[in-house]
Amino acid sequence: MPRPYGVYVHFPYCAHRCPYCDFAVTTRPVPAGGRYARGVLAELALRAAPFEPFEGVSLYLGGGTPSRWAPAEVAAVVAGIGERCRLRAGAEVTIEANPESCDRARLLAWREAGVNRVSIGVQSFDPGVLAQLGRRHDGETAARAIATAAAVIPNVSVDLIQAGRRSSVAIAAADATRAVACGAVHVSAYGLTLDPEVMAEEVPLARAARTGRLVFPGDDEALAQARAARVALRAAGLRRYELSNFARPGRESRHNQLYWDGESYLGLGAGAAGCLRGPVGGVRWQNLRDAEAWLAAVEAGRLPTGEEDRFDATADRNERLMLGLRTARGIPLELVHPSRAGEVAELRRRRLAVVRGGRLVLTSRGLDLESAVAERLFG
Repeated sequence: MPRPYGVYVHFPYCAHRCPYCDFAVTTRPVPAGGRYARGVLAELALRAAPFEPFEGVSLYLGGGTPSRWAPAEVAAVVAGIGERCRLRAGAEVTIEANPESCDRARLLAWREAGVNRVSIGVQSFDPGVLAQLGRRHDGETAARAIATAAAVIPNVSVDLIQAGRRSSVAIAAADATRAVACGAVHVSAYGLTLDPEVMAEEVPLARAARTGRLVFPGDDEALAQARAARVALRAAGLRRYELSNFARPGRESRHNQLYWDGESYLGLGAGAAGCLRGPVGGVRWQNLRDAEAWLAAVEAGRLPTGEEDRFDATADRNERLMLGLRTARGIPLELVHPSRAGEVAELRRRRLAVVRGGRLVLTSRGLDLESAVAERLFG
C-alpha cells in the first residue's frame, strides 16, 4: 500500500494581525482576479511529482484567514489539487475560518466545492480574554458561527487558547463547554505560547513579555487551565486523542494525524512548510514568507523555497518519536533505540507511560511532561 500524505495550502491574508501571531500573514489586500489561487496551482505543478507514489488523503486550507478567500477561488484550488494529487474518495478537506467570516453563504459554497470540515478560530468566548488577544469577534458571534457551520458542514472543529491575559480556570472550562454545546465535534485547546527571544521582534505580546510590560500566567496556572478544559471536554463526550486535541469518536483530524504519525506532507502557498520522507531520512522546506515574493517566484516558474533542511534516519526517528508520543496511540516500541530501554522502564515505574499492544503510550501525567519525556528517549 502507498504511504499516505496530506496537502496543506497556506492563505496568508488577514484583515488584521493578532498580537500573539507569528505565522506568515499579511494585512495587504487579497490579490484580485484569482492571482493567489493560480499561484497555488502553479506551485503544485512544480512540487507534485515526488509525491506521486504516495496517496493523498487530506487537504487543509489554513492561514491567515482562508475564510476571506473568494469561494470560487477556493473551489478552483480544491478541484485542482484533488485532480493532480488524486485525493481518494472521502478525503478530509478542511478550511480554517474566523467567526466573523463564517456565514451561511460561504459555508454552502465551501460544501459545494468539496469542503467537509471547518475549523473555526474562536480562541475564547470571554470578552476580556478576546480583547487581550486582539480578536475582533465577540462570544455571541463565535457561538453563532459554530452553530451555523454545524448545520451546513457537521464536522466542525474549534480552536481555543488558554493561559492568556485575563484567562482563568473557570473561563477555560466555560469556553470548552460552550464550544461543544454550540456544535463543535472537535476542539483544539492550546496554551498561549510566546517565546520572547525568538518572536519579540514581530509579535507584540512576545515583546511585551520580554520587557515585562505584561505578565502572563505561570506554568502552574497554565497547567490548571488545561486540566479544567480537559475535564469539561471529557464531560461533554470528547476524548483526548492528542496532547491538545479532543474529538468525538470518528471526528479526529485525519490531516493532523499524518503529522503526528510522521508522514509526508505537501505544503503550498506563502510561508507553507512541506516534508518528503524517504526510507533513510528526508527533506523539509519552508516557502518564502512574503506573499509578493512567493507570487513572483511561482509566476516565474521557480520553486519558492525560502529554507530547506535535509535530515538523516536518526533525526527522522527522533521526530517520529516526539510527535507520536503526543497521541493516545503512542509509538511502536521498536521506535525507541535499544540503548534507551532503561528510560522506558523508569517511565513505567513512575507511571508516566504504559506498554500496550507493543506500543509505548504516555499516561495523562506523562503527557503533561511530553517534551521532557521525548528528549530522554532520543537515540
